[in-house]
Amino acid sequence: MVKRRPVASHVALVGLARLASLASLACAASLPALTSVGSASAAEHRDMSVTMLGSGWYDLGFVALNGAGFAAGRYLLHPARGDRAPLDGLGHRPRDAALGRAADVAVIVGLATGASLAFAGDLGERTQGADRFRGPVITLEGALAGSVITHLVKNLFGICRPRDWDDVARKCTTRGEGHDDEAAVDEAHRSFPSGHSAPLAGMAGAAVGLWLLPSERHDVNLAVALTSLGFSLTVVALRERGGAHSWVDTGAAFISGGLAGFLTAALHLRVRNVQEPAAATAPTPLMFTMGGAF
Repeated sequence: MVKRRPVASHVALVGLARLASLASLACAASLPALTSVGSASAAEHRDMSVTMLGSGWYDLGFVALNGAGFAAGRYLLHPARGDRAPLDGLGHRPRDAALGRAADVAVIVGLATGASLAFAGDLGERTQGADRFRGPVITLEGALAGSVITHLVKNLFGICRPRDWDDVARKCTTRGEGHDDEAAVDEAHRSFPSGHSAPLAGMAGAAVGLWLLPSERHDVNLAVALTSLGFSLTVVALRERGGAHSWVDTGAAFISGGLAGFLTAALHLRVRNVQEPAAATAPTPLMFTMGGAF
C-alpha cells in the first residue's frame, strides 16, 4: 500500500491550531498579573478621622493655656477707658436684670445639653478608651476657645455697654452696673464683643467640625451643632434686649466663637491609612487545545 503525503492545506491548519493554543496559554498567564495590579492599587486609602490630641496631656495643656487666657482677660487686664458709644448706633438701652439672669441660665443649660448629646453620640458609636469622651471634650474645648478670644479682645477697644451709655452727655457711665467703683468702670467698658454669646457659638462650631471634617460623618454631631446654635442665638437676643450688648457685639462674638470652635475640632484631625481586604483573583479559565494531523 502506498502512503499519501499530507496535503499542504492540512499542514497549515495544524500549525494555526497550535498557534491558537499558545496564544490562549499566554493570555491565561497574564490575567493573574493584571488582577493583582488592580487589587494592589485599591487595597489602601487615606481616611480622615477625629480623635483626641494624641494624649490626654495635650488636651489638658489646651485647657490650661486657654484657661490662663480667660483668667487674664477677665481679671488681670483692664479695658481702655473712653466714651465710645455702642457700635450699632442705637444708643442707650435700659438694664433688664431678669433677661440677664435668663441669659446666664441659657449659657449653662446650653453647654450642658451640647456636651451630653456629644457624649451620648460617642457611646452610640461604641468608641474605646479616651475617644469615648472625644465628643464632649472637643465641643467644650471649642466653647472655651471661643470665650477666651472675646475676653481678651474686650480689653482692646473699651466700647461702652448700652445700659451704661448716656445719650445726652455722650459719655460712658456706670449707672447700669449697680455700683460705682473701679470694677464697675471696667465692666461698663467691656461691651465688644459679647462674652455670653461666644462659648455656645464655639461649641456649635466645634460640632460642625466634628460632623463635616472626618471622612465618616455622624449625624449626632450635627444635632449638637444645631442645638448649640439655637441656644447661642437665644443668648444673643437676651443680651441685647437686656441692655448688656449691642447687636454688633453679639454678632462679632457669634462669628469669632464659631470659627474658634471649628479650628479646635480641626486640631483633632488625624490622617490614617485604611487597609481594605484584597479583591479575589479571577479563576483561571479552562482552555482547550487543538492538535493532530488532518
